Amino acid sequence: MMIFAHRGASGYVAENTLAAFAKSIELGATAVELDIHLVEDELYVFHDRRLEPKSSGYGLIEEFTKADLSQLKIEGEPIPTLLQVLQLLRPHNTLVNIELKGLGCLDAFIALYPTLINELKYPAEKLLISSFNHPFLATFKQQYPESFIAPLIEGVPLDLAGIVSQLGAYSIHLGLSFTTQQMVDDAHQRGARVYVYTVDNLEDLDMLNSMGVDGIFTNFPDKAILHLA
Repeated sequence: MMIFAHRGASGYVAENTLAAFAKSIELGATAVELDIHLVEDELYVFHDRRLEPKSSGYGLIEEFTKADLSQLKIEGEPIPTLLQVLQLLRPHNTLVNIELKGLGCLDAFIALYPTLINELKYPAEKLLISSFNHPFLATFKQQYPESFIAPLIEGVPLDLAGIVSQLGAYSIHLGLSFTTQQMVDDAHQRGARVYVYTVDNLEDLDMLNSMGVDGIFTNFPDKAILHLA
């Protein structure tokens, strides 16, 4: 199974920070997950649309300036840019799941993607682009047919994993509470991998492993890696 360090090793260090991603590498994770928002012309790694309570700021992140954001902290750690995180992870050949979270981030990420591939030299197969906003993924895939995309699902649709076929997705990411054998099998029949979030309980990990799930997102990557070993 693929083990994604959810927002970095967020069970140990402030989530979505350079420290969290460095910790995930230290713990042996070969894949991480993060979230992005657009602030002015820069993509930042942060989960919520609002800055509180996860940071020292208050208000909508997209209404802040870059200068203002540089003054804020997440448990003492600065809010990093996407480029800063990828520059940290690139030497380790880490698979990075980038979730398009902010409603204004799509165009900026479309513009940045060639830089990640051509200048930062991040292989396309090491960048997995996910979102709950499936039109975002459709637009991105149309722009970059060679890219790897993954719809996020929190529920069980009537057509099960049908969105995989509609988007030409590499994987589908399912909420733990709604991961059924039928969903897993349907996704596999459509040629997609199945990754499940967020899995911190080892009994849940065993259950998903028995269902044939291909990977999980966890706040404690070292525990999952050790348990599977």
